Amino acid sequence: MRITYLTCYNLLFATLWASVFIRTVSVASQTKSKLFVVTEPPVRWIQTASLLEVFHAAFGIIKSPVGTTFTQIVTRVIQVWLIWHTFPESTSVSIAYPMLLLAWSLADAIRYLYLALHLHARAPQILVWMRYTMFFILYPIGIGAEWWLFYLAVGPARQLSPILPLIFYFLLALYVPGAYTMYMYMVKQRRKVLGRKTKSG
Repeated sequence: MRITYLTCYNLLFATLWASVFIRTVSVASQTKSKLFVVTEPPVRWIQTASLLEVFHAAFGIIKSPVGTTFTQIVTRVIQVWLIWHTFPESTSVSIAYPMLLLAWSLADAIRYLYLALHLHARAPQILVWMRYTMFFILYPIGIGAEWWLFYLAVGPARQLSPILPLIFYFLLALYVPGAYTMYMYMVKQRRKVLGRKTKSG
């Protein structure tokens, strides 16, 4: 039952993120506002639905650490609701928005497909390599775009409340240790998985 559920879950999210990637590429040549209107609502809800993974980790359905899963998912949910949805005027016009969409969608389409196939020991070597290597490029792009969109929202946030910018600057500062911790975690995971495969080969 667990394997069936996780296989369906991962295949669903792999498909959803692949569709986001395709839609972003196809609409990116048009206006930035068109891209935002077409992609923002579905991506916001896809990302919100992925909060299920925190519960997966908490209840032992998956083996991922709860803290790492929580940090990765919740920071994205904050991004889509607090920044994208609340301050569309600063988000929609920035080049960081399509860059973030491409980084998120490509990384997660690969990750979820790998997870689905790995459950059945059928993940091809090229997919394993992509899962544990593409983050070298995609993670800095994604985290940089997240940070920049957060920063751009400081101005509009100031119009709502003088306290909000202080909260935003505090959260922006947290990105530095948070990004380093997540990046090093992925580097260690890469060494563990690809290093083991190299030795066994």
